[in-house]
Amino acid sequence: MKPIKMLGLVALAALMAMAFVGASSATGEGSTALCKVEESPCASGNRITHFHRESSFSVHSYILWSGPTVECETLALGDALNSGLGNPLIIHDKYSFSCLEDCTVTEENGPTELKILRKIVTVGSPLLHVVCVLNCRYNGVGMEGSNLDALAAANGEGEIIVSEQELNKESGLFCPSSSLFSSTEAFLTGTYTSS
Repeated sequence: MKPIKMLGLVALAALMAMAFVGASSATGEGSTALCKVEESPCASGNRITHFHRESSFSVHSYILWSGPTVECETLALGDALNSGLGNPLIIHDKYSFSCLEDCTVTEENGPTELKILRKIVTVGSPLLHVVCVLNCRYNGVGMEGSNLDALAAANGEGEIIVSEQELNKESGLFCPSSSLFSSTEAFLTGTYTSS
């Protein structure tokens, strides 16, 4: 009877170990690449290393404070470090803004660093200078978003979505101490998340 119990315990331990290994690989650990085609792993010739993204007013542009709303179209140009494959994938972005209502937004400490680990995007610490009635500077320390590839994105190409993330005031008289930032940036060509 004891050998059968021991065999059962060994089998249970082996099943638990396999379940643990399977769960850790399913959580997205490992390298990330953004790929031109749907394949995994992404061949080095198919890795995207230069990115163009834009946001559109018809999606959800920028909300920078609870007083006057500042809405902008943006163009993001980015380059992937580490040959387009990393754990996480790191992209250095430069943003240009075209805003409504005679408002301006400029990125003062670019390039902004994006870290993409499968579907999770961590945004570096952009410093945004917002002039719209008030003259304010906000940082985006700790902002996070989602990476949706061509298979999951509404536009069929791929999107990076940052929704209602807090910006912290760095300077500016009468500027709110914090504001909310939202953006949906659409990739201009099909982008697939791979390894």
